[in-house]
Amino acid sequence: MRKKLVSCLLVLSMVGTAFLTGCSGNEKKEDAGDSQETEKTEQASSGTDPAFTYDGDDVTLNFMFITGGENEFYNKTLPEMVNKQFPNIEIEVEELPSDNYKSTIQMKFASGEGPDMFEWWPDKQAEPLVEAGYCLDLSDLECIGDFREDMVDSFTFDDKNYAVPLGSSFLTTWYNQEFFKEAGISEVPMNWEEFIACCDALKAKGITPIVMGDKDAYVIQFGTYMIGASCIYNENPDFDDQLYTGETKFTDAGWVETIEKYQYLYDKGYVMADTLGLSHDQARQAFIDGRAAMTFDGSFGWEALMADGASEFDRGIFMLPSNEKDEELVYNLTPAEGIFAGANEGHEDAVKAVMSYWFTEGTPLFEAWAESNDNIPVHNSLSDEREMIQEYMTRYDGLSTIYNLNNAWPSGVSDELTAKFQEVIAGEADAADVTKAMESKFEQVK
Repeated sequence: MRKKLVSCLLVLSMVGTAFLTGCSGNEKKEDAGDSQETEKTEQASSGTDPAFTYDGDDVTLNFMFITGGENEFYNKTLPEMVNKQFPNIEIEVEELPSDNYKSTIQMKFASGEGPDMFEWWPDKQAEPLVEAGYCLDLSDLECIGDFREDMVDSFTFDDKNYAVPLGSSFLTTWYNQEFFKEAGISEVPMNWEEFIACCDALKAKGITPIVMGDKDAYVIQFGTYMIGASCIYNENPDFDDQLYTGETKFTDAGWVETIEKYQYLYDKGYVMADTLGLSHDQARQAFIDGRAAMTFDGSFGWEALMADGASEFDRGIFMLPSNEKDEELVYNLTPAEGIFAGANEGHEDAVKAVMSYWFTEGTPLFEAWAESNDNIPVHNSLSDEREMIQEYMTRYDGLSTIYNLNNAWPSGVSDELTAKFQEVIAGEADAADVTKAMESKFEQVK
C-alpha cells in the first residue's frame, strides 16, 4: 500500500525548463547574430522550435492508443504538430478499444510489427513487454526529470525508465447530486453500511441506484478494485507482495469478501438490470441522461461523464467505501498509463525527438497535451484546477491509498476476474468461483 501518495493537487511548485539553442561559433562576423535572430524569427513564425531537431531519414512512426478522452489530441493535434516541427517525421495513429487493446499490442510485438509509441500500464502490466525487449530505454530523455519521481518509478525497471507518465488517476463513484438530495442523502458515504443505506434510500424513491456497462468486462474492475482497497489492504498492506511468496492467495478471506460485496449490489437490485447488454459508453450515457444515480468509473472518464445529457444535474464523486464503521477507508489513487516507445531498429532517434518535443515544458505540443489531458497532472509545473477533483482529494487527505490492484499482478489475472464475474452477474457462478479462477491463473502466469 502507498500511504499519502499524492498531494500534488493542492501544492505544486513551478519548475522552469531551459532549452538549448545553437550558436554560430564565429563571433567575429558582425552579421552572425543578425542571421541567427532572423532564423529564430522565421522558425517562431512557423511554429517550430530550434531546440528540437531531427536530421535522420524520412520516417513514419506508428502510435497506438486506447480509445478515450484524448481522441482529438492523438488523432489530429499530435501528428500535425509533430510534422510541423519535424517535416521528415509522419505520425500514423491507430486507436483501439480497451477490450482488445492489450492482445493486439502483444500480437504486434510478437510478430515483429510493434508500434513505435504506445499507451500502456505501469508496474507488473509493463514488465513482460520490457523483459521481452520490446520497449525502448528512455532514460536519457531530460524531460522525464520534470515528472514526479514516484510516478516515474512505476515505469522503471532495473534502473532504466521506459515511459513518460501521463498523470495519475483514481477509480471513483460518479453520482447525481439532485437524486441524492431527492432521496434525503446529505453526505457522501464513508463506510459500507452508509453506502448500502444510500442505495436503499434511492430505491425507495424509485431511482435506480447504479448503472454499469458490464458488456465491456473491463469495467468490472472499477467496482471490485474500490471495494478491495479496504477489504484486502486494510488488513494486510503487503498482500500483493505475499502473493509471490505463497503467504497469501486470491482465495483468502479478503478477496472473497470483495467479490461477495460487489455481487451483493447486483443481487439486491441496486444495479440496473441487464447490464451484460450495456457497453461502457452506453452506461455512461445512461448516467448523464439521468437514468441512474451512480456509476463506477474513474477520474479518467471526466470528458464523457461531464458531457451534457438528456437531464441537467450537478455531478459529484466519492470513493466506493467497503470498510466497516470501525475501520479506516482505503482509497484508490494510481499512476495512469504512460507513453512507451517500441524498440524498433532505425526509429530510435525519431521517437526520442518526438517524445522530447512532446513532454518538454513550453513547447506548443506540450501545451496542447496539457490542455487536453484528462489525467491528474504529475508534471512538476502543472496542477489540477478542477474543483471537484480538489474537493475529492481534500476529503480523503491523510488516508491510506492503493494503486489499481492489477498493477501488482501479471497479465491475465484481471481478465480472469472480469470474465468470471460476468458469469456471476448471469447467475452462473459465485464469489468462490471468481477467486479460484484468479488464483489458478496467477499460479499459471506468475
